[in-house]
Amino acid sequence: MRTGLPRRFRVCATVTRVLPRWHGSHDLELRPTHGFLGSNAPVLNARIGADARDAIAAALERPFDPTELEHRDITLTCTASWLSDARLRLNVSAIEPARRVSEAELERARILDGLRRAGLLEAQRRLSSPAHLERVSVLHPPGQGWDDVAATLQALAAAGILQVDDLECRFDGPGAVPALIRRLDEAAALHRGREDRGLVLLVRGGGSPAGALGAREVAAAITTLTVPVVAAVGHRTDAATIADIVAWASLPTPSEARHLVLTLLDGSAARAEATWTELQAALDEFERSVHRLGIAGCEAVADAAEACLEAAKRRAESTARAIECGLEQTLTLLAIPDRAARAAPDQSAPWPEGLVRLSDAAGGPIFGPEAAVGPLTLTFADGRSLTVAVVASHDPSTTH
Repeated sequence: MRTGLPRRFRVCATVTRVLPRWHGSHDLELRPTHGFLGSNAPVLNARIGADARDAIAAALERPFDPTELEHRDITLTCTASWLSDARLRLNVSAIEPARRVSEAELERARILDGLRRAGLLEAQRRLSSPAHLERVSVLHPPGQGWDDVAATLQALAAAGILQVDDLECRFDGPGAVPALIRRLDEAAALHRGREDRGLVLLVRGGGSPAGALGAREVAAAITTLTVPVVAAVGHRTDAATIADIVAWASLPTPSEARHLVLTLLDGSAARAEATWTELQAALDEFERSVHRLGIAGCEAVADAAEACLEAAKRRAESTARAIECGLEQTLTLLAIPDRAARAAPDQSAPWPEGLVRLSDAAGGPIFGPEAAVGPLTLTFADGRSLTVAVVASHDPSTTH
């Protein structure tokens, strides 16, 4: 095969990835444009050196950036070289101007557009971060990706800090799509009612195939989950899958998914500690407030009692003054007839009809038998008067 390849030949392929290299060169990952499904397609690597890039720019009569070839179907003119490990590498010397978006990229765009029109593309990104992480479900194929996080998660589970669900499933090959969807449904059931305290991880080591993560059905299953889904698939150089785009978070390695879990747990612990501190401060302030209110209440009772005493004192003084005034008015009224008689003794007071008035020689009224001494004058109501003879002093003890 080393001697059977022509010196120069043309290759029609889809550029799935462009990686910058040193000295201005770029590596292209090439897959067939048709005839193969998913990850079963063979992969070839081609390199565009700095000299070839300048020659291609001169032929196109414009600046040329190899990254513009990503996800494009193109025709390359190449030469072949064999590496020390017996791998074949193509060296690109020219690129035909005609190119189009690859069918895989068009299908990817159609899937994303359908999710956008259904309102599901950003559904996961609208979910809140788990405030208190309690459960993590890990969906993974066998391999290094799960091993990178298993030890940490299992230690947390053994300590009773976290519940961990090990949900192994294939990410590629026949039957991978329905198997992955079943695992997502299982994870949703495990988190039902506690979605705000859970996390679902899609973990896969770098370099291993993950065709199911680009399927429309898997994307729809992820976007309809109400628990955050984190895609930690491959290395930083791997192309993002549709699962990476629609998930709540996308991480370049499984190890960073482990760091995310630890960060969320640290955040939960910090919030719990802050809440406890705030509660203690609130209780202390409540105790001080109760003390202040107790003192204020006693002072208010004392002030109210003093006010009641003052009011009672004022009412007693008012009552005393009223009684005193009443007595004065009563005595004044009782003393009026006597003063009137002394002030005008020569004036005759009204006399009731049918009675007589008895007076002494000086004209003074006689009210009792002890005063009836000397000549007496009887005055009748019609004005007639009668004088009687002098009588001796009356001894009440001789009266029969």
